[in-house]
This record gives sequence, C-alpha cells and structure tokens, in this order.
Amino acid sequence: MRKVSKFRDRALILAGHGSMFSPESALPIYRHAASLRLSGTFAAVYECFWKEEPSYRTVLYGVEEECIYLVPDFLSHGYFTREVLPREFGLRGPVTRRGSFEIRYCEPPGCHPRMADAIVEQALAVIRNTDSRDVALLLVGHGTERNDCSAQTAWEQAARIRDSGRFAECGVAFLEQDPSVRRWRDLIRSRDIAVVPFFLSEGKHSYTDIPHLMGLSGHPRDPEFLNPQVTKDGRRIYYARAAGMASILDRVILGQVEAFDEAHGLV
Repeated sequence: MRKVSKFRDRALILAGHGSMFSPESALPIYRHAASLRLSGTFAAVYECFWKEEPSYRTVLYGVEEECIYLVPDFLSHGYFTREVLPREFGLRGPVTRRGSFEIRYCEPPGCHPRMADAIVEQALAVIRNTDSRDVALLLVGHGTERNDCSAQTAWEQAARIRDSGRFAECGVAFLEQDPSVRRWRDLIRSRDIAVVPFFLSEGKHSYTDIPHLMGLSGHPRDPEFLNPQVTKDGRRIYYARAAGMASILDRVILGQVEAFDEAHGLV
C-alpha cells in the first residue's frame, strides 16, 4: 500500500527562468514537475517562469490549494531567488499569507545536500564501467564576480563529493571567474576526468562554451562526439550531461520541501 503523503492536500510551484529563445531552458522544470506530479506526492504541481508563460504573476490564478510550496528551480541563490521571485509573489518572508494562500518559500534544489548525489549520478553515467576512484570529477559552473552564491554552492557540493571518497579528486572551475575552466590541466592531477556542467539545463554553456574552453573536439550533441576524448598529453576527458538533468532532481526538490517544514517547525 502506498504511504499517504503529508503533502496530499498541498500544491507545489516550481519557478524557473525560462527563455524566449531556447525552449531547452524550461525543459528541466517540466521534467521535474512531471515526475513529481506522477508520484502523487502533492495535490497539484505547477510550473511558472520569468521569460515564459505561465508567468510568476499569473500562476496563482490557476491554483486551488491553500497551502503552497514555492521552490525556485535554480542551482543557487542569486538575483532571481533573492529579488525577482519575492517581488513577483509578494513574499514577506519564509511564510507569507496572501489572501487565502499560505506560501512557503523553499531553498533552491542546488543548495540541498542531495544535489551532490545528482552530480555524482551524471558523472557515473558517463564513465560507465570505469572505477570512479581512479577518476577525478571536475564541476564547472558559471560563476560571476557580482554574486558569490553561485560559486559558493558549487564549492559546497564539490566538498561533499570530495568527502565521500567516490572519486580520486573533485575540483571546481568556472566560466566567468577564477579558477577558470581554461586552467583545468592545472586544477586536476588525475589522468582521467569526468566533467559535469553545474547548470540546471543544457544549452550554450554546457554544449559549446565549456567544451571549447577545454579544447575538446566537436559538439556533445553530435553522434560522432568522442566520449571520452584523449588529449595530446594523454588525459582522458569524460563529458557528462548537466547536473540539473539528473534523474533524482525530483527527490532533491522534495528534500527542500521537507527541509523547509523541518526548519520552520511546520506540519
């Protein structure tokens, strides 16, 4: 018999960024929502976006449940989680009463300890039968000098992976701050490296920018893309899918919902 969920009369809203130019930006949010909807954990699961419809401002018009968990479907805190979402939803703190709604504002899934498991899942999928203890994991995020949260989250998840002993090493690099992914040879000592893009969705950064800056040949979506690729100095690079595309992301999101109630003493 399926265990009755404590959230069975409550709603979950996943808030993503979206894009007017790339439909792939919203794909992970729809995948996460579909998986959670299928699980029957919540009475209903809704998606909303900043750059697509339904928007942050209009999604509540279709919500019937009074208790709502709002999860920003991002990998770290930043401008959207700290400024845009609170403004658009009229949030006044972790718990907000808005008309008949009670909105519980959760942490992004990328900040949950289980996000490390999602990163590991992506790395193991690409190295296949190779012993992970002989492979280094390189987590590559966006990074920005304007917001420390992006880098901090990547460093925290890498530390969890490093402490687990699953890989020979676990390093971090970024596109727009130090340490730069261009320096990957200096950052990792091991011969074999599993590269996991620390992004929610797959797009230009994970399919073009990172491979180019690492000197890889071809496009990861190309059927002819070699994986692993062997560099001139004999290093083997296994290129994984984006962390946010891991199959366990729905459980990471649910973990943030459960963590919210525990942290605030709610039932």
